Amino acid sequence: MSPVQGIRTPRGVLYRIGRLPDPGAFPPWHVQGHGRFDDPQREFRVLYAAAQRRGAFIETLARFRPLVAALARLEEVVGADESLPRGTVPSHWYQRHAVVRLRVRPGQRWLDLRAPPTREALRTELAATLLTFGFSDLDLGHVLGPAQALTQAISRWAHQHGYAGLAYSSRLDAKLTLWALFEGAAFEPIGEPDPITPEDPDLAATARLYGLLV
Repeated sequence: MSPVQGIRTPRGVLYRIGRLPDPGAFPPWHVQGHGRFDDPQREFRVLYAAAQRRGAFIETLARFRPLVAALARLEEVVGADESLPRGTVPSHWYQRHAVVRLRVRPGQRWLDLRAPPTREALRTELAATLLTFGFSDLDLGHVLGPAQALTQAISRWAHQHGYAGLAYSSRLDAKLTLWALFEGAAFEPIGEPDPITPEDPDLAATARLYGLLV
């Protein structure tokens, strides 16, 4: 079996967009289970962060894009020559959220899902799980894709094997590295959270990328 590959504790800060008054806190238990790497048995919580500040916006604002099904229906109605409606970032969203910087303490184990050796090892470790979920293989597409039952099973495996969390690529931009921090991982916020305003450069750039109104 190929060895599972780890990754060093990030030396720089991680960025998270969270809800005020404590954007760096773990989400409440009642919302656990819906994230890509949440524990399927809800025995530990997961905090999501990005290695790049703009990456946090790219991940978070994607929810405000119009649904593909809605775009397809609208295109049939308005025709190709008409402009389609744009999504909107509501003011109450950025008024209720802030950007927090997190520093992760060294000396912890992190699983690197971006590394091919890790995926090859998990292909063996989770072979029965893959078949249960209807998959005949494990590749980068499965890790990045929408098969949440599988990614949550990977998260639980990592937690059970002593990892403090895992690093993975964004499904929206493969150049971005994201982190899932398991409850019990050692980290702390740095400074005060950054308020989010319409003039925030990363908010503005991401809104342009997605064609969103702010």
